[in-house]
Amino acid sequence: WYQRRVRVEQNEHFPALPSIVEQTNPLVKEQAPFHSPFEGTISLNMSAKESVNSPPPSHKGFLTIFQEESGLGAWNRRWCSIQDNKIYYWLYPEDQVNRNKAPHGEIDLRQSKSDKVSIASRLDCARPNTFVLTILKPSQPGDRSSIITDINGKTTQTKFLMCADSREERKQWMDVINRSLQCVVSWNH
Repeated sequence: WYQRRVRVEQNEHFPALPSIVEQTNPLVKEQAPFHSPFEGTISLNMSAKESVNSPPPSHKGFLTIFQEESGLGAWNRRWCSIQDNKIYYWLYPEDQVNRNKAPHGEIDLRQSKSDKVSIASRLDCARPNTFVLTILKPSQPGDRSSIITDINGKTTQTKFLMCADSREERKQWMDVINRSLQCVVSWNH
């Protein structure tokens, strides 16, 4: 009986959710019965917030990460933990438990170039159970090109090659990272 015209737009803070933008035209009474108790102006306030029904993806275990050392590439076995859209890595599992020990490094999934990790091609790496994650971030003054890093003007692209101990572990890591990347893409954070 009552009609309100609204416009739906993409929300800049939550791209997965639309925003309802009010039009200036008032609530219109159309074909309401003569004895209708509805008269006057009706105000409606709406709000939306991020809500995730499941806990954020997390996983712990060893990965062997290809890193540059003194201009050469080297595979280093690291204890890794994915949490809060980042992959943190330490030299040993005990280092993560020790709160005073900072991670040896971290990979921010919010800077991923794609929305999922993929199995590394044979051209990138002949090592079995390897997957690749490409990170794209704004260039910093200390950035330099290397075996795994390319500087393209204002952006720095780093290709992380990560190797799991088995095919099953690779699948677990890829599933967890891909779920995290989906959260990043869906909620844009």
